[in-house]
Amino acid sequence: MKSKEFCFSIIPAVRVTTLVRPEIRLYTETADAVRINIRKGDKELKKYIFALEKGVVRIVGIDLSFTAGDIFLDFNFMAGENTVFRESYAYQVVDTSLPSTTLMDGCWISIYHWSEDEARFFNKALKTMKDEDFKDHIRAMKPVGINGIIIQSVFDNNAYANCHRMEESGYTGKAFYPSKLYPGRIELSADDPVEAVLSAADECGMHVFVGVGLYAWFDFSPASLKWHKAVATELFEMYGHHKSFYGWYISEEIFGALYAEWDKVPYEKYKDIADFFREFKAFAKTLAPTKPVALAPNNINFTHYEKEWQTILPNVDILIPFAFARDLEHLNVTEIKRICEECATHMWVDMEVFKNPFPDGLIPKETDELIKEIRIYDDVEQIYGYQFTGMLNPPESPFDLGGEPAKCLYEGYRKYYEDFMKKQNANGKPGDI
Repeated sequence: MKSKEFCFSIIPAVRVTTLVRPEIRLYTETADAVRINIRKGDKELKKYIFALEKGVVRIVGIDLSFTAGDIFLDFNFMAGENTVFRESYAYQVVDTSLPSTTLMDGCWISIYHWSEDEARFFNKALKTMKDEDFKDHIRAMKPVGINGIIIQSVFDNNAYANCHRMEESGYTGKAFYPSKLYPGRIELSADDPVEAVLSAADECGMHVFVGVGLYAWFDFSPASLKWHKAVATELFEMYGHHKSFYGWYISEEIFGALYAEWDKVPYEKYKDIADFFREFKAFAKTLAPTKPVALAPNNINFTHYEKEWQTILPNVDILIPFAFARDLEHLNVTEIKRICEECATHMWVDMEVFKNPFPDGLIPKETDELIKEIRIYDDVEQIYGYQFTGMLNPPESPFDLGGEPAKCLYEGYRKYYEDFMKKQNANGKPGDI
């Protein structure tokens, strides 16, 4: 497990535009200051110095509007005049004249998809993939500029809030990794796909939100909170040493209208969600003080429940809503972003990479359709696609993860990304030369 003596996290993790100020979370148990040098090659471009209080997370912002391209953030933790810890962090700045990079900055992946019906075109292949094959799955994201990964979940459990009796009978889910907490395992050819994903991400300089779940869909009860704390502890003990272990993703999801659109749970139980995130975030900080906590609700009717969300969002570091393109007449990106900003929560977007509706399983969108949708989110700092698994697959892949449509989208999006980077490299940024 990585030491907590010197910690930092950057939000967003890998890439921003010149219009976005990255948030840096700093923590130390021994230093009293940190110096951050912004460097391009051998040339230092700018320097920041921040005082630190031992044992307290400090959150700061830095300005990168003066540069573009690949840079390094050199962190030097100081005790007096002495550097006691040093680490260089690779980062990228693009110039789009927008908050959005106009790229897929990250994507979800499935180790095994929860719905056999939705995943009819890729679940069978996932069962045959070994650890090295999951590593190749992650490596395939790098050539198309996808640097972020969200593992959808590390357990599978076909249960829903208020529709189970697990508090009395015990947890019924099965793990995707060698859990010591629960003996049940999903039948996979891979021995430890979570380790494989994180190892490949380490190798590729990517970052991973580990999906703590699934206890039960939409379930944020006290029993669910207890389960999440236990699983998060085990996950961090097993995988916390990985440099790519970036943050926590709570897999349960929820409606934009909270429980008003789920009649199995009384409406006022939205208070459980607020309690869940307040307590889980505080607990997660004891494991890793600076790592963010993320949640992906749908966007539908979100703004009708603004007051309720205002009790939840202060303890959600990153909100990643989905389903915007299902109803373009009621697009509420701007309104949700405002609510998030008022609660000091980052708003990213969960862009559905599959065609809608999807009665015959998840099928990838056409490249032009995907690129057109990307531009809906010009004011959002990060776009994450749901999902890479089964929706984008390199033509040379030996596994049938989505058939020919997934290979076509991979190639189409790769051309879009390569053309984007050629323009970025050609344009440059005069402020750093």
